[in-house]
Amino acid sequence: MIRTTTAIVLMIGLVMGCSSLKIKDPMRDFDKANRAYRQAISWSEYVVAATFLKNEDEEKVAAQIEHLNNFRVTAYELRGMTVIEDGVRVRQVVKISYFRKNDLVVSAIADEQLWEYDPQKHTWLLLTGFPKLK
Repeated sequence: MIRTTTAIVLMIGLVMGCSSLKIKDPMRDFDKANRAYRQAISWSEYVVAATFLKNEDEEKVAAQIEHLNNFRVTAYELRGMTVIEDGVRVRQVVKISYFRKNDLVVSAIADEQLWEYDPQKHTWLLLTGFPKLK
């Protein structure tokens, strides 16, 4: 009887202890970061999108944002994704449809992106920079 009670108490403690641990899943974090970046680009929130860029010069980013403000994204579609290096890097290709605000002609590009997981910050960062809209 005492053994059974002790075993039950230990099992409850183990379950409660494990549930309070925050086990990080980099791919789940990637899904969240990728969705937030996609929404920022789609809504022309380039300042928000810039928070996902890794080690970019602030002046360079400001110039890129000024350039991107001339465009409006109409679609952002995932075309392919490959997980590389045991879940710490992801390469993906997205199709971005857009138009220049002053001429309204829709164009599209294939944006090749390389994402890298930063285990210290528990976040994903985009290594390839903003899409090259022309």
